[in-house]
Amino acid sequence: MQYLHDILRYRYFWTHLALSDLRMRFRRSYLGLLWAVLQPLLLTVIISIAMKMVFQQSFIDYSVYLFSGMIVWDFVTGCVNSGATCFLGAEGYIRQTRLPMAIYPLKTVLYCFIIFILALAGFTAYTALFKPQVFSWQWIYLLPFFGVLIAFAAPLAIISAIINIRFRDYQQFIGLALQILWYLSPILLPRELFDRPELRDWAAINPIVPLMDVFRGPLLNGTVPLLSQYSMLLVWAAGLWVVAISMLVKHERKIIFYY
Repeated sequence: MQYLHDILRYRYFWTHLALSDLRMRFRRSYLGLLWAVLQPLLLTVIISIAMKMVFQQSFIDYSVYLFSGMIVWDFVTGCVNSGATCFLGAEGYIRQTRLPMAIYPLKTVLYCFIIFILALAGFTAYTALFKPQVFSWQWIYLLPFFGVLIAFAAPLAIISAIINIRFRDYQQFIGLALQILWYLSPILLPRELFDRPELRDWAAINPIVPLMDVFRGPLLNGTVPLLSQYSMLLVWAAGLWVVAISMLVKHERKIIFYY
C-alpha cells in the first residue's frame, strides 16, 4: 500500500515525463500531433489498396477494419517496446534519487495511451467520412474497454523494462516476436479466419483475439462485448500483473546495478 501511495504521490512527476516524451517526439515537426493519426492511417491506406488489388477486398470496409486494429496494436506494442527502454532513458533520474521504479514503465503507458486516444480520434473522423453507418450507442462500451486495455498493457511495460535492463538482447528479440504475433492475430487478417478448426485452439489462447473482439464489436458491428471475452482478458491481465509484481519485488533494488 505504501508503494502504491508513493506512485500516486509522484504522479505529477511521471505525468511530466510522459508529456515530455510526447513533446520530444514531435519537436520541430510541422504536423506535430497529427503524425499520431497519419502514421497508422497511411499504413492502413497502403495495405488496403494492396488487399483490394490482390484479394478484391472492399477498400472502405477493409480499411476501417484494419485501421481499428492498428491503433490498438500500436498501443500494446508501444507499451512493450517503449517500456523496454524506459529504465535506460531514465538512468539519470534513477542514479540521482530513489523513486518507485514502476513509475517509469507507467509513464510509458500514459504516453502510449495519449497517442492511442489521438489515433482513435483520427479513426473516428475517418469512419464518419467513409462509413458513418457504424456509429451507434454501443460505442459507450469503449469506456470499460479502455480500463481493460490499460490493465493488460501496463504489466507488459513493467515486464519489458525489467527484462531489457538485464538482458539487452531482449529488445531485438521482442521486435521479432511481436512481428510474428502481428501475422497470427486478427489485425491484418479477417477475424473469421480464426474460427476455422485449425486456428481455433490458437485463437482460444491468443489474448489479442478477445482484445480485438471487445474493441471492434461495439465499434464496427454495434454488438455488446461478451462476458467470456472480458473474462479472458482479465485472466491474462491478472497473470501478467502477478509476473510484473514478482519481478518488481525481486529486482527493484538491483536495477541501479544493471547499468
